Amino acid sequence: MGAAAQIKTLLREADLYQQQGLLNEAKERYKKATEILRKNAGITNSQELIKSIVKKVVVLNQEINKINEAATKPEVSDQKQDLIKNLFGGGKDEGDGQRALEGAIALAKFGQFERALAEFDRLLEDDGLRVAAAKNIVRCYIELSDLDKAVERFSAWVEDDAFKDIDLKKIRFFLENRLRKLGHDGVLPERTQVLEIEEIEVDDQAAGAGKAASEFVDEVEAESVDFESELELHEEEFLDINSVGIQLAPGNSKGQMFEFDVSFQTGNSINLIIPNTEKTLLKELKAGTKLQDMQFFSPIAILNGSGVVTSKTRIKSGPKEGDFSLDITILTT
Repeated sequence: MGAAAQIKTLLREADLYQQQGLLNEAKERYKKATEILRKNAGITNSQELIKSIVKKVVVLNQEINKINEAATKPEVSDQKQDLIKNLFGGGKDEGDGQRALEGAIALAKFGQFERALAEFDRLLEDDGLRVAAAKNIVRCYIELSDLDKAVERFSAWVEDDAFKDIDLKKIRFFLENRLRKLGHDGVLPERTQVLEIEEIEVDDQAAGAGKAASEFVDEVEAESVDFESELELHEEEFLDINSVGIQLAPGNSKGQMFEFDVSFQTGNSINLIIPNTEKTLLKELKAGTKLQDMQFFSPIAILNGSGVVTSKTRIKSGPKEGDFSLDITILTT
């Protein structure tokens, strides 16, 4: 096929792809046609054809950008976001802080990550909710596929005196496991431990100098033991679950195990994002569905158990538009 015939075929294919909404494919055909024209300057009206193709590509780029923006920017108004936060933000009997946390998680579940991050940032000021808020900030950046930002935020927390050493240990353990599972090679910084010891002038003639030194060593060792005890006392009541395996009830898909990452978690309630391509699974999963054969993958153990679907909601905007947000309560008895 000659150069002129190739160009005609490519332009015809590009127009067809554009009509079908396959804009990137159309753009690729225009690009190939332009390359052939530039290599064959002897083709009649080659420069005019190139200018015409360039104009079409400009229009294509504008259409592609509009689609990308629509897919990545939430279209939910502030008023509707407030409604989501209030409706799904816990019961009236819960404390204001816990209710605010639940509301922020609800926004994230519905794909409103920018607003959710702002809410979680405010909750970092609450001593009792700081670790939970930080973990959910990490979860948001994971859902946004911005792991570098998650590492950046942790690095800032290391320098923030509001975060206790015990808080950072919990967040580090959580984030490190997520990064490792996702194949990210980011290195999390350590907080430098500084033990300030006042210089003591020792008089060799003073009685009891050896005893004072011994008491000082005992005191330091006691502080170390207390710190480890504090670590145990502040462990969460429920394990962080990284992912779950779901096995359907007997039927066409009997024996098939579906595995999904956990997007958000509050105690024994976990949230999964189920792609709309999982038609069989979505058909089976409804509010109230009991899931008998489940596997829960935590950073320290793999557990078998059961759960119940408490809600299934289609995401109508944001990066996960069209997918489904699924809440499951893990049954402990």
